[in-house]
Amino acid sequence: MSHTAVFLMNLGGPRNLAEVEPYLYELFSDPLVITAPFGPFRKVIAKLISRTRAPSSAEKYQLIGGKSPLVEGTEAQARALQAALGPGYSCHLAMRCGHPNTEEGVREALAAGATRAVALPLYPQYANATTLSSLLELRRLWPKDRPLAEVCTWHDHEGYLEASAAALRETLERVPAALRGRTRVVFSAHGLPMSQVRKGDPYPGYVEHSARETARRAGAADWQLTYQSRVGPAKWLGPDTVKYLEASAKDLAVVAVPIAFVSEHLETLYDMDILAKEAAEKAGAAAYLRVPALGTRPDFITALADVVREGEKASRTVAA
Repeated sequence: MSHTAVFLMNLGGPRNLAEVEPYLYELFSDPLVITAPFGPFRKVIAKLISRTRAPSSAEKYQLIGGKSPLVEGTEAQARALQAALGPGYSCHLAMRCGHPNTEEGVREALAAGATRAVALPLYPQYANATTLSSLLELRRLWPKDRPLAEVCTWHDHEGYLEASAAALRETLERVPAALRGRTRVVFSAHGLPMSQVRKGDPYPGYVEHSARETARRAGAADWQLTYQSRVGPAKWLGPDTVKYLEASAKDLAVVAVPIAFVSEHLETLYDMDILAKEAAEKAGAAAYLRVPALGTRPDFITALADVVREGEKASRTVAA
């Protein structure tokens, strides 16, 4: 009997404070995530960077509960998606860094009797640093004699955009009536070094499409796309979310949207709920609200199930 394993792929996160440094080490060891030309010294430099950054990163995780909730959130998405897909499917986590990693996910899927697989990156917008890195790892580990269908990007999927717009509308309805005439929607996506953009990474265009279509469907005429989570001194995509709010939030009701994140984790709970909120308040914003990550919203899970079925049918692949 045919059995399709669906791999929910994400970057991962530390499940406790003890996992912060090992997680950072894996992150900085990936040449697609950190593209600096470290050459044969990458592992040594990754060890040094992770050890240096671990204390400050641990402080941030402490502020959001002592761990990243991303793994638990993805497990809930996997359960909901498996129920939506029905018989013949099983859903497994495949985190690029940390656990459960891709190797553990593959082992679990094979033990469950999977005869084929669908790679489902939980990054709506394709980028080499996220989608391609995860896909390459799954290609390396999935048995070559069993079919593997790869979803590349779903930034323009109708169901995803409708779910994103519905979540935005629900938050806009929470804006006090007196402020609705001066409300600005601020989309925030994870940044990308300009060096990768110049090499042709399509990520910025995909993010802009998702933001524009979400705003249009939600009826939000006043909106701005920004980028967050910059690492290192190199030039990244902009404008930076915090700097933009510092300069532009005065007297506005700001509604922040995590357009590139579908699960709650450090980038939403710290970067957006703490750093971005503080920036808006210091600038004199009249209000700051944040749209929740899509998580296990029924409309979003329905969209993911459709993405899986479409991907399995088309067997789309992304070039290595």
